[in-house]
Amino acid sequence: MAINTDAPHATDAALQSTDFGDTQKLLDISDKQLKRELNHTDSDTHFAGSLKEEPTEQSVVISASVPRSSSRASFRCASPPTPEEREPCSFMWVAVMSCFCPAVPINLFALYFAHMSRSMIQAKDYDGARRLGRLALLLSLIAIVVGLAIIIYLLMTELK
Repeated sequence: MAINTDAPHATDAALQSTDFGDTQKLLDISDKQLKRELNHTDSDTHFAGSLKEEPTEQSVVISASVPRSSSRASFRCASPPTPEEREPCSFMWVAVMSCFCPAVPINLFALYFAHMSRSMIQAKDYDGARRLGRLALLLSLIAIVVGLAIIIYLLMTELK
C-alpha cells in the first residue's frame, strides 16, 4: 500500500468544516498548554490563575487535562543517599543461597531481580534498586521456604 505524497494537504478551514473540528480545537488547546509548561520552570503554579477564573469550556478542558502529579519528577534520577542513609542492598547473597534449594523457577527469578537491583545501584537509581532488592529478598525467602518444604516432604516419604 503506497502513500500518496503528491496530494494537497487539507487546510485548517477544511478541517473545521469536517467532523474533525472538535479534535483540532482540543489539539490547539493542548499545544498552547504544552508551550506554557515549557516556558515556565516553576511547578504547576501557573495553572492557579486559570482555575480561579470562571469555568468556561476552554478552562474546564485545560484543568481536566492537567496531571495531578508532576510528570517531570519521573524523569529525574533519584538523589544520592545522604550520609545517614546507606546505599540500598541488592540481596545477591540471599538469592545465591536460595539457589541451593530445590525451588528452581522461584530462585532463578530471585537471582535475576538481585542482579537487576545491583545494576540499578551502579546506575545510581536508588529507588528502583531498593524496590528490586526487596522483591529479590521476598522471592529468595519464598524459594528457601518452598525448598525446605520439598526437602522435608521427601525425607518424610523416604522414611516410610
